[in-house]
Amino acid sequence: MSKRIVVGLDGSPYSKTALGMAIRRAKLYKGTLIGVAVIDRPSIEHLAAGAQPGGFQLAESTVSGLLNDAKSHAENLIAQFRMECDQHEIAHEDIIYTGTPYEGLGQESRTADLIITGLRTFFHYPTREGPGDTLELLLKDPVCPVLAVPKDMELPRNVVIAYDGSRGAARALQAYAHVTPDIPDIYPVTLLCVAADYDRNKYHLEKAARFLRSHGIEARMMLRTGKPLDAIQQVLRELHPALIILGRPVAQSLTERIFGSTVGSIIKDATVPVFVFH
Repeated sequence: MSKRIVVGLDGSPYSKTALGMAIRRAKLYKGTLIGVAVIDRPSIEHLAAGAQPGGFQLAESTVSGLLNDAKSHAENLIAQFRMECDQHEIAHEDIIYTGTPYEGLGQESRTADLIITGLRTFFHYPTREGPGDTLELLLKDPVCPVLAVPKDMELPRNVVIAYDGSRGAARALQAYAHVTPDIPDIYPVTLLCVAADYDRNKYHLEKAARFLRSHGIEARMMLRTGKPLDAIQQVLRELHPALIILGRPVAQSLTERIFGSTVGSIIKDATVPVFVFH
């Protein structure tokens, strides 16, 4: 169960959706939310180091001004977080972390069940307006499962679990069963395997279905052929799931795992909430 949930606060619509999801889960499990806002000092110092000629004083003044701006922004985010939690009578803790965003979230996740953040992250205020790389770095070696949500989302209607019997898929399956179900009997769960040989993979799917059943989750089995990404995207178009659970291989480079993999492609699409563990 999700008793301690870390939620990333960056002020974006993605972050607001993440907080809404976290509040709903905390209500369900009587859990505690840990709100994390960030003062991204490394990015600020890097930006100041590239200041135009004017010397050390200009760079120092720039750092001071940007840090103050970032501090005020983070304090406002924490104040809003506290207000939301109090309104919903949710137990909460909070931290303003000074440093690299993914390191701050990662540290808090060491004593948590789940991280919820946006499929796009905007923790680098005020040095960058566009999305940053926090989610990609966080998925490099997560301590606990990560649930990444789009800008807008509906309550769960159904869930797709991509499962092929691999170690990564198995760990994601286990983490989903142990951590994230929201009342599983109100929406269907589909175990999806993309493979050419049904008989060879039916064994893995049946074992996965029995595992879920032991946790009170009934799932139907589905086998599709073709390239994994194409087949998964086709199923997403057919079922319009409110969540997809994905594992990822361990023995790949970060770039391949995040940007060149099936997981990375679905994350980049940013339309379906993605639960990832490995």
